[in-house]
Amino acid sequence: MSDDKKAAGQMPGHEHHQPPEGGKAARKRAPDQDVLPGILGKQLRAAYGELLNAPIPDAFTELIKRLERQEPAENAAKSEKSRRKESDS
Repeated sequence: MSDDKKAAGQMPGHEHHQPPEGGKAARKRAPDQDVLPGILGKQLRAAYGELLNAPIPDAFTELIKRLERQEPAENAAKSEKSRRKESDS
């Protein structure tokens, strides 16, 4: 091991290679990469567009309604517990 590597704490074969001038930001993207997000966006909209406009299944609608009915009752119970703790203090 050379004295330079010892001083820098580097092991042989583990030299740090400097990136090309300017690093990643200076590298130009291939032309295909510039259009890729647009192509993917179009394909995703085509694939999921129908799904967004599809009716919600009845089972999901009923589940949402049940959860919404439970939520106010749970909030009321939590508020009551909180009030009891404050009055006990």
